[in-house]
Amino acid sequence: MGRPSRVRVSARALAHNLKVAQRQASDSRIMTIVKADAYGHGLEWAAGVLEESGAHAFGVACIEEGIRLREAGIRCPVFILEGFFHPDELRAVQALDLGLVLHHPEQIEAVLEEGTEAAPIPCFLKVDSGMHRLGVSPREAPLHAERLARSPGVAWYGLLSHMARADTPDDPYNAGQIDCLRRVAAMLPDGCPLSLANSAALLALPHSHMDWVRPGLMLFGASPLEGRSGAELGLEPVLHLESRVIAVRHLEPGQWLGYGTGFQAEEPVRVGVVPLGYGDGYPRHLETGTPVRVGDKPTRTLGRVCMDMTFVDLSSLPEEGEDSLVELLGPGVPAEILARGAGTIPYEILCGLRNRLRRVTQ
Repeated sequence: MGRPSRVRVSARALAHNLKVAQRQASDSRIMTIVKADAYGHGLEWAAGVLEESGAHAFGVACIEEGIRLREAGIRCPVFILEGFFHPDELRAVQALDLGLVLHHPEQIEAVLEEGTEAAPIPCFLKVDSGMHRLGVSPREAPLHAERLARSPGVAWYGLLSHMARADTPDDPYNAGQIDCLRRVAAMLPDGCPLSLANSAALLALPHSHMDWVRPGLMLFGASPLEGRSGAELGLEPVLHLESRVIAVRHLEPGQWLGYGTGFQAEEPVRVGVVPLGYGDGYPRHLETGTPVRVGDKPTRTLGRVCMDMTFVDLSSLPEEGEDSLVELLGPGVPAEILARGAGTIPYEILCGLRNRLRRVTQ
C-alpha cells in the first residue's frame, strides 16, 4: 500500500560481504562498523545479520546507537568510537556493558575513576597516528595505555588508530601510520592488541590488518578504493533503491521538462515519472544521463530531480510504462556510479537515504 518507492536490503549479500572481509583478514578479529544507521541500511537489522554471520564486535558513533543495539538484543561487544561526551554517560555504558574508544585525557581519567573490578569497562585507546582528528599523541599514548591496562576497572582491548589515506593504498603516508602504531605498542612492556585497518586497508593493505580490523562500507557492497568497483572486489550491493513509473508523458522537440532548464527535448521523448526524489535522499544535483534501470533494462534520468519525483527516459523502452519497476540504486546502478555523478563518495549516497522510504528486508 502507499507510495511504491522503497529500500530493499539483502541479508544474504550482507553475510557474503562479511565473508569477504573474513577471508581477506583471516588472522584478525572483525569489528563491524554500523554507525549512521548501518550506513543507511538499518542499524538493528544489519547488526542482527552480522552477529549471526560471525562478527566479533560492533563499532558505533555514539551512545544512542549503542543503546539501540543492546535493546535489539545484540550480545557482542559494542564500542562507541567517539567515547562519551559527558561523564554521566558512563552509568549507561556500565549498565549496558558497552565499550569505549578513549581519545582524550579527561575521558581516560573518568574511566579510571568510575570503572570497577566487578564491572570493568571495555576500552580501546585511540592514538593519533596521522589522521589528526581524534586521539592522544604517540608520545603520550604509552603512559595512558599502561595505566588503562593495569586498572582493574578496565577491560583492556588495546590501541586503535584510523587511516587517513587508505583509499589510495600506494600513498606512502599509509606506511607511516602503520609504523607509528607499531612503534607505540613496542614501547609497552607487554605489548597489546592493535586495530588500524578500515575497509580500504583491509582490502588493499594486508600489513595493516593487525589484531582487529574494522570494515564498514565494504560490508554494504560499495568500494572504498578509488578507481575500483565493489563488484571488482567481490562485493555485492546490500541495498536496492526501487520505485515504479506512475505516469508516462510525451515531449515534442523543443519542449522543456520539469523545473528550470534541466532538459529540453531535441526529438520526441517518452518520459516516465517516478515518485522518488531528493526528499528521499536521491541527490538533487544528479544531471540528465544518470544511469537507472527500468524493467531491468538500462536507461537514464532526464532533467532535474524534484523533491518527490524523478524523470526517466522510456524512449528506447516501448514495452515499459506505468507500473514498470525502476532501480535507482543497486546491482545495476552501483553507489559508486551515483557518487561520481553527484560529485561525492558512496558513503554519502548510502547514508543520505531518508527514513520515509519504506524498508523491506530479505
